[in-house]
Amino acid sequence: MDLPLREILFWGGIAGMGASAVMFLFSVVLAAVTGKHLKRKLEEEYGKL
Repeated sequence: MDLPLREILFWGGIAGMGASAVMFLFSVVLAAVTGKHLKRKLEEEYGKL
């Protein structure tokens, strides 16, 4: 399959955007989970503010 450079860049850009979206969603979930853990830990140590 011989794709011109223009199509390679197009499909590569779409693949890159998809990978970025997946990593963004992973980061949001990770931040939410660690944020809850951190909040709980800080409330244990310093009390509710």
